[in-house]
Amino acid sequence: MTERRSLSAAVSTQIPGTDPDIVRSFVTQKRPTEKFVPSPISLSDESTSKKTESHDNETTASITMPKKKAGRFQPIGLIPVTIRLRPEIAGALKRASLERELDGEDVFTQQDLVENALEPWLKENGFLN
Repeated sequence: MTERRSLSAAVSTQIPGTDPDIVRSFVTQKRPTEKFVPSPISLSDESTSKKTESHDNETTASITMPKKKAGRFQPIGLIPVTIRLRPEIAGALKRASLERELDGEDVFTQQDLVENALEPWLKENGFLN
């Protein structure tokens, strides 16, 4: 069994083939610092320099930097949320879920029922676009 270590010790350890700035930005959920990527240098004589310049301009124009996303970090997938409900509400949710499943409804899981109930409220109150 491997020895347990702290997150800071794991992050400070260099892993071959990874960029430490990207690892740190992933752990801290902050955007990685942008690095300067130099354009390719053309080693040609002056007679072909005009061709090279126009080719370099086309190449640089076709290379685009990734656009920055507005807002905060948006995770992909489902995020677990734990809440406590009164027994009568939890029982009613469970009963609704089971009855809808028996009736062959498309939306029958407790998760789907709660999402469908919360989404209109969040939109109406300006918390969700």
